[in-house]
Amino acid sequence: MDKVLVTGATGFIGKVLIQHLALQKYQIRVLVRKKIDYFSPEIEQFIGDLTSPATLINACESIDTVFHLGGYAHANNDNDITFNHHHDAVNFEGTKNLFKEAIQAKISKFIFFSSVKAVAETPNKINEIWDKMPDTAYGLAKRKAEEYLLNTQANMHICILRPALVYGAGVKGNLASMLKTINRGLLPPLPETNHFRSMISVDDLCKASILAANTASANRQIYFVNDGKRYSARQIYIMMCKSLGKKIPNYGLPLWVFNFLAMSGNLIQKITGRQLPFNNEAFKKLFSSAEYSVEKIMKDLNFKPEYDLEKALPDIVQQYRSLKEQN
Repeated sequence: MDKVLVTGATGFIGKVLIQHLALQKYQIRVLVRKKIDYFSPEIEQFIGDLTSPATLINACESIDTVFHLGGYAHANNDNDITFNHHHDAVNFEGTKNLFKEAIQAKISKFIFFSSVKAVAETPNKINEIWDKMPDTAYGLAKRKAEEYLLNTQANMHICILRPALVYGAGVKGNLASMLKTINRGLLPPLPETNHFRSMISVDDLCKASILAANTASANRQIYFVNDGKRYSARQIYIMMCKSLGKKIPNYGLPLWVFNFLAMSGNLIQKITGRQLPFNNEAFKKLFSSAEYSVEKIMKDLNFKPEYDLEKALPDIVQQYRSLKEQN
């Protein structure tokens, strides 16, 4: 069985990918910045840092496939120059550093977890033909890394995955914040605005990545990865209320109310210098469209998503409540 290197192994997606790889009897090495106690003894730990090439020497030795998830995913504060440089250093230069080691070790396959943010957002559903450049530091760094990999002359199977918003037990970020806010009764009923977003379960994403590594036609391809469903903020709100056992209001507050709250949040931020939970950025995430086609990966790799958000939510809620009890 192939021996694989996984970067970003301590993250939400990385932990689940390791479980999938272990079930399929892969030999696993993880790239970590310090030794991690919770990994099983069967998992080899290589201490290194993507931003420090000297620490990556021999990281890919005897490896067949690299699953590169490691990166810096925070996508706000785009006006902060230091913040932007960090995106470039980790997501672009870090990918270059790792790939150079992969070439040196003559690995066979390199699977890069990019992001839908590697292209500009648009109100329309898009596919892989859409190539307008993004305008965020995170998106630009991911796009530069994509182009670097695909333009290399290395004799290697390279595949780029662009996951939509990822959900699953233990999820963090926007979905976790929304679930927490609904559970506390702090999120007013959302209106239906007919703006839709694509999403993907963490388990389906991991299965897609293994398919990408083991399907010859995936070489030098870019794939959007999602579950094929479209979700509005109102639909997600209702699903979460159901899973939490909360009463579902049969109305939604008008959109202008949320717009007013967002503008107020931005104004208070400017005055106080404190980041508020609801501002223009949060409004955009709730009520804008980010919809992506999944047809290409389904056709090329015979990818068949097993989950949708409604099916996954009971496990997400159970994990949320378990962590809440522990804290």
